[in-house]
Amino acid sequence: MTVARFREALLRLLEGRPTRTKASGKLTFNKINIEAGQGNSYIHKFPELKVEFEPIIEDYNKKKDKALCGGIVLPEVTLTTEERLKLELKREIGLKESYRKERDDAKKAQKELEAIHNTLLFRIYDLQEELRPLKVIDIKS
Repeated sequence: MTVARFREALLRLLEGRPTRTKASGKLTFNKINIEAGQGNSYIHKFPELKVEFEPIIEDYNKKKDKALCGGIVLPEVTLTTEERLKLELKREIGLKESYRKERDDAKKAQKELEAIHNTLLFRIYDLQEELRPLKVIDIKS
């Protein structure tokens, strides 16, 4: 009976539809206990369940961490509205930072090009001043 409650609680948590806990956050044994309506650490009295659930919990938490860090959200990972909004906010902040960096790099490159352009213009002026005193004679005459 209790083992079935734990399995049902784990299934509800994996599907993202818990009844007694929040759907957000990491999946832990304590969360399974609360979702099953049992006391804290009661699941530890069932070592076979602990061994059975541990790889499932680790796999779920890894996938959820990847999704929250901006990775691809897999269908088996359900994110709450709050988590989705935080993920979207993090993505937008990252985009704004990259756009700012691109803008700053473009301004820096523009200033460097203007400096090179001004140097070349001054060199042209310098060469014209050197050639001005020389008299050019027409070859045909």
